[in-house]
Amino acid sequence: MSAPHGNSSDSHGHAPPPPPEPKTPLWLTAVGAVLFLTVALGWALAPASSTDTAPATAGADAGAGAAH
Repeated sequence: MSAPHGNSSDSHGHAPPPPPEPKTPLWLTAVGAVLFLTVALGWALAPASSTDTAPATAGADAGAGAAH
């Protein structure tokens, strides 16, 4: 004996497929690209942070103070 067609556990699913996702607008992609490039250029062109040069400066100051 076969299962009735109205069975809720029917895995065939006769409902229509969901609508496709909407396409992303081109202007939104362009905004993302501009933001990414702005941050990348800002990071690449930024001067070295003061923490990178602090130990070398402190050592030079200590040596100059001891010489006097």
